[in-house]
Amino acid sequence: REGGSAAMGEQHVHVWENTYIMAPKDEEKFLPSRVADTIERVMTDYLKDKEYYPEDAKMWTLDLSNEIKAAVKELSIPRYKIIVQVVIGEQASQGIRVASKCLWDVTADNWASYTYQNNSLFAVGMVFGCYYE
Repeated sequence: REGGSAAMGEQHVHVWENTYIMAPKDEEKFLPSRVADTIERVMTDYLKDKEYYPEDAKMWTLDLSNEIKAAVKELSIPRYKIIVQVVIGEQASQGIRVASKCLWDVTADNWASYTYQNNSLFAVGMVFGCYYE
């Protein structure tokens, strides 16, 4: 219907201009040491009194992933997509290797990880920072 009220059903379209920023500034880079410290703090606080139960571990991975992501975002690393992966397993004197594969720009993208262990469980937290061009 034409000629109707402009306020009703009006949609605003935001137009963004290109920034032409192709690489992060040195002070804006994803620093693995800062991120690893953040992962360690969050995982230690969350898991310090926990014992491994398979049903609980499913929820812990989601909670930890969200908490780590929020804590890393508080570091104010601009123009980076933050991806968090958490693996939790039972500590049973076994060996395990956790690996990930990505295609990325080695000059701007980076990652950090931390492994937490107690008598009952182990947890590996990995954070990947991929720069938005």
